[in-house]
Amino acid sequence: MTRNVGIDLLRVISVVAVVLGHAWPFMPGEEYLQIWRMPLFFFLAGFFLSSSRGFSREASVRWRTLGVPYVTWFLVLSALVVIHGFTPRPFDQDGPWELIAGAAYGGGLTHSPYLAFWFISVLFFAVLLVRGLLHLPWWIHPPAAAAGLALAQIPDSLMSYTPLGVGLAPACAAYILAGFWVRRLLTAPWAEAAARSPFAGAVGMGLIFTGLYGVSSGYRTMNMKWSGFGDYLVSPALAVLICIGLVLIFSTWADSLLKAVPGIGGGVSQLVATGTLVVFLHPYVLFLVSDAAEFPPARAAIALAICWPLGLLVNRTRLSPWLTGLGAKKAPPLTAAQSPRE
Repeated sequence: MTRNVGIDLLRVISVVAVVLGHAWPFMPGEEYLQIWRMPLFFFLAGFFLSSSRGFSREASVRWRTLGVPYVTWFLVLSALVVIHGFTPRPFDQDGPWELIAGAAYGGGLTHSPYLAFWFISVLFFAVLLVRGLLHLPWWIHPPAAAAGLALAQIPDSLMSYTPLGVGLAPACAAYILAGFWVRRLLTAPWAEAAARSPFAGAVGMGLIFTGLYGVSSGYRTMNMKWSGFGDYLVSPALAVLICIGLVLIFSTWADSLLKAVPGIGGGVSQLVATGTLVVFLHPYVLFLVSDAAEFPPARAAIALAICWPLGLLVNRTRLSPWLTGLGAKKAPPLTAAQSPRE
């Protein structure tokens, strides 16, 4: 499928939703954001999951794009936590070491400034789990997803308190599988033309309305960090409906509008490439500006205004493999006129 600027914008919005959720906890109508905010992150991971990679290749790619930045940002943020421990504004009044130890363990023990760490580690394990499932017949995938979501129903959020949140991976794999199969269906020869038509956007609006109506009817929303996946199978189904609806709208209506603006596609793609840095760094920025900006949306806007330009800058340096998970920039090949003489 050719690059879709609308879908790129949706990926940017998924990161914005993560930042907003951390900047404004318990916002009015929070349940309508929580039902899709984190599911969309995993759904899009499945939407862009390659069909051709083997397990070892997947593990290598995910270690480079997720694992290396995870370790790097853990060290950077831990150093900052220690430094703040010697200032009048520490992260934890009891000292930094318990906070750092919780972040090292992962999952439900990750607190500011490590707020995003739980879902990066869970994404790593969930993608590898899905990669293993893709070697099995397709009809195994639905019961595997249902079983993963059933694990999340174990009381007292026990899955959240597994090392690196690995116990949440089977439930989150359900969203990755959904994204994987939705893309395969939308790009199938018999469906591709309809999926690209303006009518698909109208269908997407209907799906989003259905999902949000389900929340307004009383079905529970998501709190996935602590194993909160709502009402078994129903809440995840509502989340997937909203995710599909967003994909249909952004891949058609939004894409058409964006492509009418010269040069905007490249800018949106560059913002997509900053996502990893924004996800890891924004909790620290939110902490720094919390006293200066009391209005939560303003805090989110400031965090994005700092993290996005910094990400764009980092991606032009040799730090990108460590901080954003992108490959190091390679120098262009020498021309004949530039070739060194023997």
